[in-house]
Amino acid sequence: MTTTIRIDDSTRERVRELAALTGKPMQSVVELAIADYERKLFWQRIDERYAELRTDESMWADVEAERAGEEGALRDGLE
Repeated sequence: MTTTIRIDDSTRERVRELAALTGKPMQSVVELAIADYERKLFWQRIDERYAELRTDESMWADVEAERAGEEGALRDGLE
């Protein structure tokens, strides 16, 4: 199923230029941009949550303890 969304002319032109540059359909350019934005937001939220955890000494100690417990999980000989 497809639908129509409203974007301004300058955004449409940017999508068209990216499509021409990459040889991909405009729809693919939009889909890739959305996927990239989702990834960016995912990692941004992870970073924000870790920053929150670092402000709580007790919670951060739990994170460090969990990491220490997993330290020997990979026995691949790497430092």
